[in-house]
Amino acid sequence: MKKALITLLSAASCMSCSNFLELKDNNTLNQDSFWNTEEHLELAVTAAYESLTPEEMFGRGYRDLDVISDNGYNEWTWMQYWDISVGQHNPAVERINWVWNDNYKGIRRANEILDNAPGMNIDEDLKDTSLGEAYFLRALFYNNLSMLFKNVPLILKVVSPEEAKIEKSSNEEVVNQIIEDLSTAIELLPDSGETPGRINKYAALALRARVYLYNKQYENAVKDCEEVINSGKYSLVDDYAFLFSNEGQNSEESIFSVQFVSNMKSGEKFSGTYKKQPQSHFGVLPNLVYDFYTKNGLKPEDDPDATPFSEWSDEKGIPLTAEQLEEKGLSIFDYWAEFNNRDPRLDVSVLRGGEPWVDQAKWDNVVKATRYGIQKYIRTEVGLYEDGDKNFMVLRYADVLLMFAEAKNELSGPSGDVFAALNQVRRRVSMPDFDSSLDQAGLREEIRHERRVELAFEGLRYFDELRWETAKNDFENKVIFHERTFNEGKHYWWPIPQTEIDRNPNLTQNPGW
Repeated sequence: MKKALITLLSAASCMSCSNFLELKDNNTLNQDSFWNTEEHLELAVTAAYESLTPEEMFGRGYRDLDVISDNGYNEWTWMQYWDISVGQHNPAVERINWVWNDNYKGIRRANEILDNAPGMNIDEDLKDTSLGEAYFLRALFYNNLSMLFKNVPLILKVVSPEEAKIEKSSNEEVVNQIIEDLSTAIELLPDSGETPGRINKYAALALRARVYLYNKQYENAVKDCEEVINSGKYSLVDDYAFLFSNEGQNSEESIFSVQFVSNMKSGEKFSGTYKKQPQSHFGVLPNLVYDFYTKNGLKPEDDPDATPFSEWSDEKGIPLTAEQLEEKGLSIFDYWAEFNNRDPRLDVSVLRGGEPWVDQAKWDNVVKATRYGIQKYIRTEVGLYEDGDKNFMVLRYADVLLMFAEAKNELSGPSGDVFAALNQVRRRVSMPDFDSSLDQAGLREEIRHERRVELAFEGLRYFDELRWETAKNDFENKVIFHERTFNEGKHYWWPIPQTEIDRNPNLTQNPGW
């Protein structure tokens, strides 16, 4: 039942693979025979949803943005995340081109609906909902582009390749269009959808809140978060680990999730296991592990009942083996005990050496360069690397609570409702409440820390570092394991792909590139 949204994907994906709306074969759907029935519109909407599922989108790429943040390390350099993380990327990097193209493919499919659906003689409620979904999706794709590239061409209708050769719009223009699209979507969408995974009004509100927050429009972000919170439609699930399990998909905490189904060419790769390790390309950086507080709500170095993980690691943060620890007069059992003394979200998110995992009594961490593996979202079957069916949460209620707290604190400082929102998130994992005596600056740091540990490996950390303008300090000075370079003159945005520059004479390269 939870997968009902994409039962049409096998048909829609076959058509979309061939750009179905442009085909002229008499035996296939084309512009002359399409856009006549409700079924046609449903197929077009399903194809637009399918634009979220490619590997470079939410099939894995969005989550993998954490490997270019201070949360992760890309162990397979051929994937080209490593180039970006160390500041060695350039306009010719293929991954940058893939991200650009996949987002614009999604925009085109949304534009097909927005261009053609208004003139269809069909049920008006279905038409409005479909248009609302298309506006939401176009906004989501443009928000991805805005965060990564800043200034991009703003294409708001279906155009020919020649017509697409336009100049970039300013980031302000792009952001304004995103907000306008989401505002229209909010008016058109129902309060709730009959099918899990379908976009509703509150998903659009939550996404607009994110856009407002990312662009420092704090008062508007607070209002949108409050509307989602006060709706009563969402709540935190009791068990944090349950959220990322098969059984926890489409829970009351999920506001909008990308739906995946295996064996239908619509599976995902972000949850795969390979050769008895989780996501073999993804190493968790030690500095993230070090950043989790103790169960007393304190930094390990400030807690008399704890010992920092650095005690059991070398200078690069790599955990020492049992033999190396014994040589120093330390015990592997004390090292393992420290994990039980930490914020429970550490154990859900990160896999450590010696921990039971799938069919292994003790996971052998020598397979990971950083000696820490990603555990959140990972499947519990060995050897299933491709075509999984885990859903990926793009928007969830805990993030709305954290966005509300951040925006309200930036707007007017600490308040009772800010602490109430934050404490909901912490109490879910039995962590102590926030210190109510914190001033605005102190609370800002705690909110940022809470976002890091609550939302680790959900594709948001890199965006957070960019919008807070903390990337240079955090990447260059706090990353433990390897050296990183962040040039503030150009690394807060990606270069426009060289292939786009070559084919569009009106497109100029981003500053610094």
